[in-house]
Amino acid sequence: MTPGRRPRWPWITLLILQVLQLLTLIPWLPMAGLSVMAFDAPGSTRMWQPWLFVGLLWSYPVWLLLAGIGAWVLWAFHKNSASIALAGLFTLPVPILLGIVLIWNS
Repeated sequence: MTPGRRPRWPWITLLILQVLQLLTLIPWLPMAGLSVMAFDAPGSTRMWQPWLFVGLLWSYPVWLLLAGIGAWVLWAFHKNSASIALAGLFTLPVPILLGIVLIWNS
């Protein structure tokens, strides 16, 4: 590798992880819509647990956006391993969980 030239693997890995993040929004959307059923029980609107559940579920895209921005900023400062770790930390749990659910139910 010539001096001043960056390796391509972090850039490609970040791009793949970003695409996976976008794909995880597909199953998130119906779950976000169904999450308001947490308020079906009488008196549940006065409890903090349903509000926390719905708030955390609805904030998922914001966390993905912040993790994506942070990963690309780390990549810009040549912190390749840290950028991949940050992006992977927020990207991989949902596809792994979906894979486990699909395997378990087949």
